[in-house]
Amino acid sequence: MKPIKLTLCGFGPYKEKQEIDFTKLEERGLFLVTGPTGGGKTTLFDAITYALYGNMSGEIREKNGIRSDFAGAETPTYVELLMEHGGKEYHIYRNPEYLRPKKRKSVKKEKGDEAETGIKENVSELLTKEKEKAVLTGPEGVVTEGTGEVNKAVYRLLKLDYRQFKQLSMIAQGEFTKLLTASSSEKTKIFREIFGTDIYEKIAYALKAKANTYYKQIMEYRHKMDENIDMYTPCPENEEAWTGITGTGTYYYDEILVFLDKEYKYVTDQRSQCKEIYRKKENEFQKVSEKIKEAEHLWGLYQKLEQTEEKQEELLRRAAEFKEKESRLTMGIKAADIQPFELKYQMEQTAAQNLRIRIEQEEREVHRLNELKEQGKKLYAKREEIDSGYKLKAKMMELTEAVDAVELRVVEKKDELCKLKEAYFAAEKEEVDKKHRLEESERAYRHGLAGILAEELEEGIPCPVCGSIHHPSPASVSGEVPDLEQLKEMRKVCEEKQKKSMELHGKLIACKEQLRAEEAQLQSVQEEKEALWIELQKNASDVLAYMEVHTEKEFWNWQKNYEQKIVLLQEKDTYLKTVTAELQESEKRVKSKEKEWVNACSGVGFLGIEDYRNALLSEEERKILQEDIQGYYMSCHSTKELLEHLKEETGRKKKPETETLKEKLSQVKEERDKLLKQQTFWESKYMEVKRTIASIKEKKTETDRLMEHYSLVRDLDDAAAGNNPKRLVFEQYVLAAYFDEILLAANIRLRAMSSGRYELRRVIGVSDGRSKDNLEIEVMDYYTGKYRSVKTLSGGETFKVSLSLALGMSDVVQAYSGGIRVETLFIDEGFGSLDSESLEQAHRTLQSLVEKDRLIGIISHVPELAEKIGNQICVHKTNTGSRVEVVIS
Repeated sequence: MKPIKLTLCGFGPYKEKQEIDFTKLEERGLFLVTGPTGGGKTTLFDAITYALYGNMSGEIREKNGIRSDFAGAETPTYVELLMEHGGKEYHIYRNPEYLRPKKRKSVKKEKGDEAETGIKENVSELLTKEKEKAVLTGPEGVVTEGTGEVNKAVYRLLKLDYRQFKQLSMIAQGEFTKLLTASSSEKTKIFREIFGTDIYEKIAYALKAKANTYYKQIMEYRHKMDENIDMYTPCPENEEAWTGITGTGTYYYDEILVFLDKEYKYVTDQRSQCKEIYRKKENEFQKVSEKIKEAEHLWGLYQKLEQTEEKQEELLRRAAEFKEKESRLTMGIKAADIQPFELKYQMEQTAAQNLRIRIEQEEREVHRLNELKEQGKKLYAKREEIDSGYKLKAKMMELTEAVDAVELRVVEKKDELCKLKEAYFAAEKEEVDKKHRLEESERAYRHGLAGILAEELEEGIPCPVCGSIHHPSPASVSGEVPDLEQLKEMRKVCEEKQKKSMELHGKLIACKEQLRAEEAQLQSVQEEKEALWIELQKNASDVLAYMEVHTEKEFWNWQKNYEQKIVLLQEKDTYLKTVTAELQESEKRVKSKEKEWVNACSGVGFLGIEDYRNALLSEEERKILQEDIQGYYMSCHSTKELLEHLKEETGRKKKPETETLKEKLSQVKEERDKLLKQQTFWESKYMEVKRTIASIKEKKTETDRLMEHYSLVRDLDDAAAGNNPKRLVFEQYVLAAYFDEILLAANIRLRAMSSGRYELRRVIGVSDGRSKDNLEIEVMDYYTGKYRSVKTLSGGETFKVSLSLALGMSDVVQAYSGGIRVETLFIDEGFGSLDSESLEQAHRTLQSLVEKDRLIGIISHVPELAEKIGNQICVHKTNTGSRVEVVIS
């Protein structure tokens, strides 16, 4: 990725729009970002990382806090980046979430018939939230929108995430000096973040956790096998042998399984023998039970015969009762047949009653409307006079407002006239003063000019004015004499004062004319208002009194309601006549239906309405009565048939004797229950030994399998955790390999910057037997031929080593990022600690890094670098914000 153009606005210290054209810096490749501390040098790199990933390069910077404090309320905050990647151009636009002024500040409120416009004074109502936005435009015009979608697209394009891009493109200030002298544990934390080696630490933790898991599972299975053994109770015949192999407290599972297999064979034989004996005794029990069942069945038939005979006698006693029910059901059916006549009569009667109620309601409403009509009759008659009065009153209000407005303008014009008079008099006085001073200066100039000429006169030489060669009393110079330029300036000032005075005089005359016009208009409006007031007072006193209490809107609402009531009254009168006619017809139908109902009752045999009502049954009552009668006759029939059947079944057999059979059954059952207990015991013992053998074998098989895995994982855990001859943990082994490559790449730059004096290497061996890391650095000083600690280096030497380490880190990280090449590198390091020679060496080293199509930017305010690096991005800091300037030399 190589930037072409960076645009930022309202971003960090930059309150206004700033543009940086990187194409101007491509020719030499190396450029300097210079400016005072806190001016916003590193912010330029922040803007690039924010445009790409929506994040900042610094740890304490937050993307929602990047809006410039210097920016005005109307100034937007955004970053635009035009970049080249893979020979194609891409454009990215981003802005953070921030508050901005609303586009519309005025609101219109309605109150009665008046409308007023005002400005909202609450700050929260003046501002609105500008949402975060991101747009990526590809080389073929393909647009991707949304923060998440643009982040994914940038990652697919650059093959770098935010952390990797920051590590590859930015060498942060002081970071590698801190890394140089950091302890091995601190270096481990730093490299773990850079190379993502925490996966190896996680692998070591995972191995330890896996080993512990296997160990816990093995112990759980052993505990469960011990529980199986402790809970097992052997057969009484084998208790002594069982105690011999389990009494020591240490269980040998193979020996125990051999014992249990023998126990299983013994229990199986006993179980089979007991089953056979029990089966025979069960057959005997079943045969005796069958005989008892047959005897009890016959005995039950005799009992049922007696019960059926008793039931038949009861049914015969209730025959008269059901004859009466049959008669009642017959009359109920007849009553049900004529019930529709009664219902029709009731419907007509209800309809007539409803009409009577409706007529009463309508009569009350008509009476109420008539009263209201009489109450408003006088007012309604004067509606045109009242309407005219309201129009005059509205015109009066308009004229009153017009009078107030003209009076206000008259007062304002009078104030303006007073101010113009004061200004004119002051200007006129200044004009007179300036003219007086000019005249005095001109006189002084003329007198002084004669004295100046007299100083040049010599006896015998003609005077240039009068030609005389004798000069008995020449003029002399007294006081200050103004020169010609001063006179010209005073004339200019005098002319300006005169011009101002004339201008004010014109305004004064115009203001007087405007005041006369306003006063004439005021008199005209007042006269029109007085004439209109006289016209308004001609209305009747009751009309004026009504207008004082009620508004025009209330009057029109009343008039509308009054007219609606008159129309409604007419409609009610017409409707009342119609309903009264309907009531007369309904009463005729009521009498007709009543007659039909009475005739129907007498036609089916009822003596009258009362007799009909006594016989009337509901549908549910008829149904219950009918089911009761049917049930009775069905019960009579079924009882008769059952009685005949039972007499036939019992007629050829005697009553059985069941006591002897029951005694026999009791004896057989007792013997069978004893055998059942024995069978249950051996069945339980069989299941117990079988379950115990299966459980122990299953857990032992799983334990053996887990032991194989545990042994392997335990060996890997020991190796990864540093429990090895070199006491080197897995992650440290990987980091040491990365670190060696970094030092190898760093030494290439260090030899150039130190003229071959220094070379870095990783400390071999571990000084502390308890330590499990080895990322310490030492430096070979070829002047002494010895290795020494990097902590003994001077400030300038430390910077050279730190810069070399940073560049080596950049090379290695690029190599391990899938061969991705970073075409732009920013170095934010302190060059101030270098002497002139070291600074030159560092400059040559950085210049050697500049390859084709690669940019290197140095963020520094060291003056010597400004002299060596001609291409510069200059940051100018002011108390109202910073600005950027690209300088090419």
